[in-house]
Amino acid sequence: MAVTAATDLVPTPILRRQDAVLQVPLGDWTTLRLGEGQCDITEACLEGMRAGEKCEPSYGDLPLVATVELQAFTPGKESWEMTPTERWEWVKLHKERGGGRFRSGDIWGATDSYSRALKLLIPLCGLVGELKIKKAELHSNLSLCQLKLNQPQRARDNAAKATQLEPGASKAWYRLGQACQKLNELDEAKEAFKKLLEIQPDLPAAVKALKEIMSREKERNVQLGLRLSKMFS
Repeated sequence: MAVTAATDLVPTPILRRQDAVLQVPLGDWTTLRLGEGQCDITEACLEGMRAGEKCEPSYGDLPLVATVELQAFTPGKESWEMTPTERWEWVKLHKERGGGRFRSGDIWGATDSYSRALKLLIPLCGLVGELKIKKAELHSNLSLCQLKLNQPQRARDNAAKATQLEPGASKAWYRLGQACQKLNELDEAKEAFKKLLEIQPDLPAAVKALKEIMSREKERNVQLGLRLSKMFS
């Protein structure tokens, strides 16, 4: 597999697939633009290579047999060299790609895209208007991905950041409640769902979640009562 890494050339169109590791066609030259996160494993190889070098990527215990050759490389702008406008365009690109990956079932890929977008937002000051909303959406979307990947603590942290940035974000409150439930933080989960009902009264999902929490609290109190009775019997 041969690769030309470039920033000013048109990248080779690549359809990301769930059953592929390298995500690039084998036996032909491919033009990549590093930083897009389209071919995670291949990009990781290329980032440490010079023109003319070759490397054999490894992925866990999979018996990969492939050689990546970097034919040429055209330096582009580092993220800190980008203008706010350029950085903003990359943020929107990663967010859009994250949505596409999520809809296709590529949850890890979506997580990568949303994370890249958030990193690019860090230097942009003055979180107002569209910028603030976009950051809240990214944290909320990342939280959803992390819930699906069974990472409740990270999901909780990102959902909480989303609600701080956008207190009216109903999806973020719901995801915060879900994450707290998974972490058995029932009081925090209850508060999140109550806040959601303030935004969207009688929302069935929130009402159902609160009933489940009340049931778990009742069960917890019964178990606690039994333990205490044994201690003092």
